[in-house]
Amino acid sequence: MPTTSASIRTQAQRLQNAIAHLAPPSTISLLRRLNRAEGALSLPALAEQALWMSEAQLEARLAAMEESGLVRRGAEAGGTVVALNRAGREALYIQMPFARWASAHQGAPEAGIGPVPYTEQALATLNRAHAVATILALAAEGEPVYPSEFADLALPADMGLSNLYPRLAQLQKDGLVERTGEPRNYLYSLTEAGKSLSEPLEAVGRWAQRHLAAPARVPTPRRPAAALALTPAPVFPAPAPAPAPAVAGAGPAAQAASRAGAATLRSASARLVFSHKPAPQPVPPIAAAAAQRR
Repeated sequence: MPTTSASIRTQAQRLQNAIAHLAPPSTISLLRRLNRAEGALSLPALAEQALWMSEAQLEARLAAMEESGLVRRGAEAGGTVVALNRAGREALYIQMPFARWASAHQGAPEAGIGPVPYTEQALATLNRAHAVATILALAAEGEPVYPSEFADLALPADMGLSNLYPRLAQLQKDGLVERTGEPRNYLYSLTEAGKSLSEPLEAVGRWAQRHLAAPARVPTPRRPAAALALTPAPVFPAPAPAPAPAVAGAGPAAQAASRAGAATLRSASARLVFSHKPAPQPVPPIAAAAAQRR
């Protein structure tokens, strides 16, 4: 279905907003402890389970989580009690996809065991301005590209290439993006770790659909609309050997082979289904992004 780069950025913004709600330190840990209580938990009891946080830190985090709609606080005879809202309970469904991805593609967390530290580590990696938009833009391109070719997907219309290079450098440091080619002619593409973000982003995307308002439409893209007629295809290829990247100076045959390999990977990827289905849900934004680019 034809669309614009503005709609892809809108989808990325919703994902980025969702990650911003869930990524702050201790958010997932507190949600798990409240979920185990199977009801309201007194503030002192919660504080006893969160000894790594000061009273002020716990109060500030709970206030932010309440504003995000994850928890609710109330007063009872014994004092303040805290309980999960539905959004907070369902936020825990993202744990295993994120933990699996982090355990496969990131080093062990500095502290803690189990899925929580891996989940929080992965969320922190993505909780940077325009990180998700850059990943979606590269996934939609499907092959090594110059920054100028996808800047309109990765950034708001009022930002330029000078804003994109620091983000690419950070994602490269995080192991999600790789750079090939010659200086001043670098090409960028997703690494296997970047391509493998399909499952966790699908999970957080479904949570966002249920619990976050759709973001406002972003400004009109810089690219002419006529250049954006697209053919449906999944955003992220399933983990598989990556095609050889096209390098500056490579002949037409090599570049054509690279494009064919990228297209094969995109076509072969299967849509990942969110395991928890309380009710029929609309198509998640992840799968739609590639359909909007190719």
